[in-house]
Amino acid sequence: MTIEKFAEQFRLRIVRDESGDRIIPGKRGHLYLAGSELCVMVIDCVPVHRRRWGTVGGKLWMGDISLDAHGRRVQDVRIENIPLQNALAAIKMVRARQKRVLSTDALEASRGRMLKARESLSETRSPAPKTLLEVQPVRK
Repeated sequence: MTIEKFAEQFRLRIVRDESGDRIIPGKRGHLYLAGSELCVMVIDCVPVHRRRWGTVGGKLWMGDISLDAHGRRVQDVRIENIPLQNALAAIKMVRARQKRVLSTDALEASRGRMLKARESLSETRSPAPKTLLEVQPVRK
């Protein structure tokens, strides 16, 4: 499975990180695919019990708990080889937002509002500024 297919299946957004790898961002961490394995990477998150991360499945690594620059306790977590049946749990753990899917009624209402806004803008548009035909002499 590719990251594009995974993101399309769960209605997620794909971005590139600092090194150019394709990831699915979340508020707490991000999801990525290593080969065909789903993985989670969380850096400097609030410490959570090992049992809670263990519900996602896969190979779990938890860093030590330390203090950040503001004196808050933080921890790094990495989970590799997450089973695809636990993908929704992984999405919730990293707090990735799923794209909204509008119903046909809501979509039509949105299109109507957009059309009305475009029409009102085209009616109230001011004329283009006129260019100066004569050049003002420069004073010395």
